[in-house]
Amino acid sequence: MSTQAQFSKTKVDFPELMKQLLGLLTEKEQDIIERRFAIGQESRETLDRIGKSYSITRERVRQIEFVAIKKLARIAQDPSMRLIHDLAYSVLVENGNVMAEDLLVSGMLKNIANPKNIDVNAMKLAMRVSDKFIKQEKNQFFRAFWRTSNLSLPEIKTAMKNIRKTLEKKGRVMKFEETTESLKKLHPGNMVRSLFYVDWSFMETEDGWGLKTWRFINPRSIKDRVLITLKNIEKPLHFTDIMKHVLEGFPGKKSVTPQAIHNELIRHDEFVLVGRGLYGLKEWGLAAGTVCDLIRSVLVENKSPMKRQEIIKAVLKKRDVRIGTISLNLQKYPFFSRVGRAVYKYDKSLDKRRRRKYS
Repeated sequence: MSTQAQFSKTKVDFPELMKQLLGLLTEKEQDIIERRFAIGQESRETLDRIGKSYSITRERVRQIEFVAIKKLARIAQDPSMRLIHDLAYSVLVENGNVMAEDLLVSGMLKNIANPKNIDVNAMKLAMRVSDKFIKQEKNQFFRAFWRTSNLSLPEIKTAMKNIRKTLEKKGRVMKFEETTESLKKLHPGNMVRSLFYVDWSFMETEDGWGLKTWRFINPRSIKDRVLITLKNIEKPLHFTDIMKHVLEGFPGKKSVTPQAIHNELIRHDEFVLVGRGLYGLKEWGLAAGTVCDLIRSVLVENKSPMKRQEIIKAVLKKRDVRIGTISLNLQKYPFFSRVGRAVYKYDKSLDKRRRRKYS
């Protein structure tokens, strides 16, 4: 039976429940619990801040908090408390016995009558006094999450490690379904799905999930953003278009200037100037320079005059351009000397252009 069908809008009098809970505590314990769980205030306070207000160590505050929660467990069998605990447990089980805290709370609120009137922090406090599940505090590796008591932390860490290995092996973004299929012999699919939202190292994109360390989905520099832009578009872009995409990728960062973007384009070998203001990727096999430069390189490499069709064929091997553009360039520049019927050679003595440096 689904959680929604089982609980169908649970009704809990939270103000009355909090009154019962906090009434079990001493004045100091109540103050510390309210401040640690942000009951009746905007944000929770640190152990250090509370300790300084009482002139005690942060460890002493932790001890008082621990004892207070043990006291609150005395009313764990209260009907309202049992409803909350059963609801939380049901949502957890439905999602692989582990969930990021914000998603667990969201899932519970869908099954509580008048959720807008609920103090979410009060609900989290009520959950802490159950022995059916355990909270893992946020750290540098995980978001805050909850797990059922029968699922150990080592099991969760092993599953996360296997998810990372699967992504690293593929080397690309993967859909939920593909990942769960790859790991179905090791871990339940709903557990794998939940862990994507728990581990900080996983990152969601429009196409699925990957690793935050992958710069092609999590760009850290202007160069990364330019690379992603060109790979997504899959064709050379004018500098102004590249600039628009890059600036969209760095919202609110005033330090990203057009000059900074241009500097990255001419500084790194990965980018190739393939025309007037047009840039592509070297990995595409693009030849640098304008169409005129390509014709010149073809004639220089051949070391002898070539027919117009031979020139067109050779240029098209270097870059996909219009045939008319190639013909126009042959007629436009005097250093492409016609030495026969539709036959051309390159006359270096007539080429007075400034040489461009292409990367």
